[in-house]
Amino acid sequence: MTITARVHNRTIALPPEVEVEEGAEVQVIVLKAMPRLLATRVPSPAWLRRAVGAATSGLSTEEIMRASRGED
Repeated sequence: MTITARVHNRTIALPPEVEVEEGAEVQVIVLKAMPRLLATRVPSPAWLRRAVGAATSGLSTEEIMRASRGED
């Protein structure tokens, strides 16, 4: 059987439909090492800052949508 799983907190999280007998011997092959995300500081995208600002502005959803389309 071959499956693809993800590592989370140094634990391999199997898909829920995969049943592996307790105590079974498995082989893990690392396909690709992901960069350390915590070590890299990624700046917030401008669209996210605008969305957060709009969400906290007190405007209704319709008013925010009109402003985003340039209809104000």
